[in-house]
Amino acid sequence: MASLPQPEDLTSLVLRSDFGDDAAWEAVKAAVDGSGGHRSATYVSDPAYAGVSVQALVEADAAADDGDRVTYCSWPMPSA
Repeated sequence: MASLPQPEDLTSLVLRSDFGDDAAWEAVKAAVDGSGGHRSATYVSDPAYAGVSVQALVEADAAADDGDRVTYCSWPMPSA
């Protein structure tokens, strides 16, 4: 896997890895955006990350150069 995308500005990275429920993805974005008065997240919905595990994301970030590491990463967990 390539390095993780960089969030814009000082926002959190919210990376979509489950593409089975578009409504759930929109709900996650609405919940995050609704939690404050300003945009707090950079959303990445790229099928290249479909099914990627949390461990793989952590390893990809750890392998990145210091300047390319993500400081904070959030991801929606699949529903049970």
